[in-house]
Amino acid sequence: MSAEFEESLDAMDWLLDRFEDDERVAYAEVGAIDQVKTDAVVTDDGPRETVSFDETGVCFRTFVEGAADYRYTSSLDEESLSDAADRAIRAGEFLAQDDPARYDRYTTHLGVHGGWASGGLDAVDLETKVGTVEDALAAADDLDLDRRWVNYRDAHIDASLATTTGSTVRTTLDRASVRLILSLDDGPTVDRHAGSTRGAAFLDEIPEVFEAAVDDAETLSAADEAAAPTGAATVVLSPRAAGQLFHLVSRYFEADVDFMGLSPFSLGDEIGPPDLDIEDTIHAGSWAALGYDAELRPTTPVNLVENGTVTGLLHNTVSAAEEETYPRGNAVPSLGFEQPPRIHPRHVEVAPGEATRADLRAGADVLVERFDGPRLRDEFERVQRSGSMPASVLYAKHLERKTEERPDRGRAGLPVAEGYLLEGGERAGRVDGVSLAFEPSTLHDVTDIGAARGTVTGVSEKHKSRLPYAVTAPGIRLEGTLEE
Repeated sequence: MSAEFEESLDAMDWLLDRFEDDERVAYAEVGAIDQVKTDAVVTDDGPRETVSFDETGVCFRTFVEGAADYRYTSSLDEESLSDAADRAIRAGEFLAQDDPARYDRYTTHLGVHGGWASGGLDAVDLETKVGTVEDALAAADDLDLDRRWVNYRDAHIDASLATTTGSTVRTTLDRASVRLILSLDDGPTVDRHAGSTRGAAFLDEIPEVFEAAVDDAETLSAADEAAAPTGAATVVLSPRAAGQLFHLVSRYFEADVDFMGLSPFSLGDEIGPPDLDIEDTIHAGSWAALGYDAELRPTTPVNLVENGTVTGLLHNTVSAAEEETYPRGNAVPSLGFEQPPRIHPRHVEVAPGEATRADLRAGADVLVERFDGPRLRDEFERVQRSGSMPASVLYAKHLERKTEERPDRGRAGLPVAEGYLLEGGERAGRVDGVSLAFEPSTLHDVTDIGAARGTVTGVSEKHKSRLPYAVTAPGIRLEGTLEE
């Protein structure tokens, strides 16, 4: 244990005592965080902005008068801690929710999770990490590119979290990711993200990720431009594109999204075909894996959709108490801990079907390999998802009371970033400038689910918090609408 981590543990204990002695504080969570981080950018001109650094701090969430406030600080002297604690308490008093948050004050829990790392990332020097990226990027040397850009990031995190009700968790996490962008001279941009919590073993995966991206870029570059059909069309989504679609769908199962009136789905709704099953899981070593969430709850699977019917929502402890159900560790910490934890899916898993690739493509009009980010139709939904939000989930109910029915709720356009016209089940030219329309009924139009699956990873934003996600999904075939 480093001296810096010991300092953050002392700060955690100080804050716990401070909150326990304050009658205004009903409940608080405090975490001591010690991170060894790498951030490196590699371009055509070689490495730049490469840095490796240590960061030690404390994060905490307080419940005051039913409202929650979240803070993170790397200033661990008593004066700074006292100032941060006072600000959090005043913020809770200022928000003054009508409905007080409830929590399980009788649960005392002691847990340890050692992570899934195969060799710690903190034991690998910066030069080795950057060299791995540079060597892998050489696979793109023969492509005609306007730009190639890579961002590699990792963090080895030692964390100890405790609450004023006596729960304590000690955990270690090695989380690494790489984002690769290949901008073709004569075509679209290939954008790939890969991530893992397997520690140094992730470095061995990077060359394969880059080689697959280069293969996709070569296929796009060799394809002639084709006029994409608009209107009703039979569309095939690759496992990557289907994963992006199901990530969009899974966000509507977040309890606070439901509280705000943003979700078009409710428990018991039939939203897709009978063979559609969706589960939010924890895969050992997944980019989005964690042993305990920000509320010190063990992370366990959640059945979201069974036989095409919504059977579960994603909760934190407060929303679960409100709905008289049990939280399963979906209070996901933000990357870096600077912003509050949010209710969010972790690793969404969609059950495979039986259709082969040939079955999916036979007679179809368009194949989508990847979408750009969704464009939400409803302005209120766009503003609320991207705007700031207090760390208290029940604040969402205040918003719902002030809103009216919105016909565009749960509707979006999914821009096709990498797609092809299909003729006889084979690629017949790449398509640009069209989007797949998504509506609450879209999953009803899924006609086939593939047997082969793939995993897509990424980072999504929710109320300024940056959250990791992963989806393992099969390819699907659907009757959809393409728009310019």
